[in-house]
Amino acid sequence: MKRTLSLVITLAFLFFFHSISMAGLRGLPEGKPRVEVGDAAPMDHPSLIKARETGKAIILMFGNPDHCIYCEKVWGNIRELMPKYKEDVAAVLIRHRGAKFWEPVEEDVLFGQKYGVIGEPWLFLIDKEGIVRQILVGLTGLNQIEEGIINLIKEQKHN
Repeated sequence: MKRTLSLVITLAFLFFFHSISMAGLRGLPEGKPRVEVGDAAPMDHPSLIKARETGKAIILMFGNPDHCIYCEKVWGNIRELMPKYKEDVAAVLIRHRGAKFWEPVEEDVLFGQKYGVIGEPWLFLIDKEGIVRQILVGLTGLNQIEEGIINLIKEQKHN
Protein backbone atom coordinates (compact mmCIF):
# COMPACT_ATOMS: atom_id res chain seq x y z
CA MET A 1 0.00 0.00 0.00
CA LYS A 2 2.78 2.45 0.94
CA ARG A 3 4.61 1.64 -2.28
CA THR A 4 1.51 2.30 -4.39
CA LEU A 5 0.83 5.57 -2.56
CA SER A 6 4.43 6.64 -3.09
CA LEU A 7 4.17 5.88 -6.81
CA VAL A 8 0.90 7.83 -7.11
CA ILE A 9 2.39 10.84 -5.32
CA THR A 10 5.50 10.75 -7.53
CA LEU A 11 3.45 10.54 -10.72
CA ALA A 12 1.15 13.35 -9.57
CA PHE A 13 4.17 15.50 -8.77
CA LEU A 14 5.66 14.89 -12.22
CA PHE A 15 2.31 15.58 -13.89
CA PHE A 16 1.78 18.90 -12.12
CA PHE A 17 5.39 20.02 -12.37
CA HIS A 18 6.20 18.76 -15.87
CA SER A 19 8.36 21.82 -16.57
CA ILE A 20 10.95 20.65 -14.05
CA SER A 21 14.24 19.75 -15.62
CA MET A 22 14.88 16.05 -15.31
CA ALA A 23 18.47 17.02 -14.52
CA GLY A 24 17.26 18.76 -11.39
CA LEU A 25 15.30 15.72 -10.33
CA ARG A 26 18.21 13.36 -10.85
CA GLY A 27 20.79 15.78 -9.51
CA LEU A 28 22.79 15.33 -12.69
CA PRO A 29 23.75 17.92 -15.25
CA GLU A 30 22.52 17.49 -18.81
CA GLY A 31 24.00 18.17 -22.19
CA LYS A 32 27.11 20.04 -23.13
CA PRO A 33 27.99 23.51 -21.84
CA ARG A 34 28.47 26.48 -24.17
CA VAL A 35 31.84 27.19 -22.54
CA GLU A 36 34.39 24.46 -23.18
CA VAL A 37 37.95 23.64 -22.14
CA GLY A 38 40.29 26.14 -23.78
CA ASP A 39 37.65 28.88 -24.02
CA ALA A 40 37.91 32.25 -22.32
CA ALA A 41 35.51 32.02 -19.40
CA PRO A 42 32.76 34.65 -19.15
CA MET A 43 33.76 36.62 -16.06
CA ASP A 44 31.16 39.40 -15.88
CA HIS A 45 29.53 38.27 -12.63
CA PRO A 46 30.32 40.30 -9.47
CA SER A 47 31.66 37.25 -7.62
CA LEU A 48 33.97 36.33 -10.50
CA ILE A 49 35.14 39.90 -10.98
CA LYS A 50 36.13 39.99 -7.30
CA ALA A 51 37.85 36.58 -7.53
CA ARG A 52 39.68 37.59 -10.70
CA GLU A 53 41.07 40.67 -8.93
CA THR A 54 42.96 38.34 -6.57
CA GLY A 55 45.12 37.12 -9.48
CA LYS A 56 44.39 33.51 -8.54
CA ALA A 57 42.98 30.63 -10.51
CA ILE A 58 39.26 30.07 -9.93
CA ILE A 59 37.07 27.09 -9.18
CA LEU A 60 33.62 28.12 -10.40
CA MET A 61 30.72 25.98 -9.24
CA PHE A 62 27.20 26.24 -10.61
CA GLY A 63 24.84 24.59 -8.15
CA ASN A 64 22.69 25.05 -5.10
CA PRO A 65 23.98 23.38 -1.94
CA ASP A 66 20.80 24.41 -0.09
CA HIS A 67 18.53 22.26 -2.26
CA CYS A 68 20.75 19.72 -4.01
CA ILE A 69 22.49 16.94 -2.08
CA TYR A 70 25.04 16.51 -4.87
CA CYS A 71 25.84 20.21 -4.82
CA GLU A 72 26.09 20.18 -1.05
CA LYS A 73 28.67 17.38 -1.20
CA VAL A 74 30.72 18.97 -4.02
CA TRP A 75 30.72 22.41 -2.36
CA GLY A 76 31.70 20.74 0.92
CA ASN A 77 34.63 19.09 -0.85
CA ILE A 78 35.73 22.44 -2.28
CA ARG A 79 35.44 24.13 1.12
CA GLU A 80 37.50 21.33 2.67
CA LEU A 81 40.28 21.83 0.11
CA MET A 82 40.36 25.63 0.08
CA PRO A 83 42.47 26.16 3.25
CA LYS A 84 45.21 24.05 1.65
CA TYR A 85 45.11 25.92 -1.70
CA LYS A 86 43.86 29.40 -0.75
CA GLU A 87 47.13 31.07 -1.84
CA ASP A 88 46.66 29.86 -5.42
CA VAL A 89 42.92 29.36 -5.97
CA ALA A 90 39.67 31.23 -5.27
CA ALA A 91 36.34 29.40 -5.08
CA VAL A 92 33.14 30.95 -6.44
CA LEU A 93 29.63 29.54 -6.07
CA ILE A 94 26.89 30.66 -8.45
CA ARG A 95 23.55 29.51 -7.07
CA HIS A 96 22.19 28.20 -10.32
CA ARG A 97 19.32 25.80 -9.86
CA GLY A 98 18.59 23.05 -12.33
CA ALA A 99 14.87 22.76 -11.57
CA LYS A 100 12.68 25.44 -13.12
CA PHE A 101 10.27 25.81 -10.21
CA TRP A 102 12.96 27.38 -8.01
CA GLU A 103 13.29 31.11 -8.40
CA PRO A 104 17.01 31.88 -8.30
CA VAL A 105 18.44 35.36 -8.43
CA GLU A 106 17.93 36.59 -11.99
CA GLU A 107 21.58 37.57 -12.44
CA ASP A 108 22.69 34.04 -11.60
CA VAL A 109 20.20 32.52 -14.03
CA LEU A 110 21.41 34.74 -16.86
CA PHE A 111 25.00 33.98 -16.01
CA GLY A 112 24.31 30.23 -16.01
CA GLN A 113 22.79 30.63 -19.47
CA LYS A 114 26.05 32.19 -20.71
CA TYR A 115 27.82 29.00 -19.67
CA GLY A 116 24.99 26.84 -21.02
CA VAL A 117 24.70 24.78 -17.85
CA ILE A 118 21.60 22.67 -17.32
CA GLY A 119 21.22 20.85 -14.03
CA GLU A 120 23.76 20.86 -11.28
CA PRO A 121 26.51 20.75 -10.13
CA TRP A 122 29.03 21.95 -12.71
CA LEU A 123 32.64 22.88 -11.90
CA PHE A 124 34.77 25.01 -14.19
CA LEU A 125 38.47 25.21 -13.31
CA ILE A 126 39.71 28.51 -14.70
CA ASP A 127 43.34 29.58 -14.80
CA LYS A 128 44.49 33.03 -13.68
CA GLU A 129 44.37 34.20 -17.32
CA GLY A 130 40.65 33.39 -17.46
CA ILE A 131 40.90 30.25 -19.61
CA VAL A 132 38.82 27.17 -18.74
CA ARG A 133 41.26 24.32 -18.12
CA GLN A 134 38.90 21.60 -16.89
CA ILE A 135 35.18 20.96 -16.49
CA LEU A 136 33.90 18.54 -13.86
CA VAL A 137 30.28 17.46 -14.13
CA GLY A 138 27.95 16.07 -11.48
CA LEU A 139 28.92 14.53 -8.16
CA THR A 140 32.67 15.07 -7.97
CA GLY A 141 34.81 13.57 -5.24
CA LEU A 142 37.38 15.29 -3.09
CA ASN A 143 40.32 13.55 -4.79
CA GLN A 144 39.12 14.43 -8.28
CA ILE A 145 38.68 18.10 -7.33
CA GLU A 146 42.10 18.18 -5.66
CA GLU A 147 43.73 16.62 -8.72
CA GLY A 148 42.14 19.36 -10.85
CA ILE A 149 43.42 22.05 -8.49
CA ILE A 150 46.94 20.59 -8.52
CA ASN A 151 46.96 20.52 -12.33
CA LEU A 152 45.70 24.10 -12.43
CA ILE A 153 48.46 25.25 -10.07
CA LYS A 154 51.14 23.35 -12.05
CA GLU A 155 50.02 25.09 -15.26
CA GLN A 156 50.21 28.47 -13.53
CA LYS A 157 53.75 27.87 -12.30
CA HIS A 158 54.93 26.80 -15.75
CA ASN A 159 53.60 29.99 -17.37
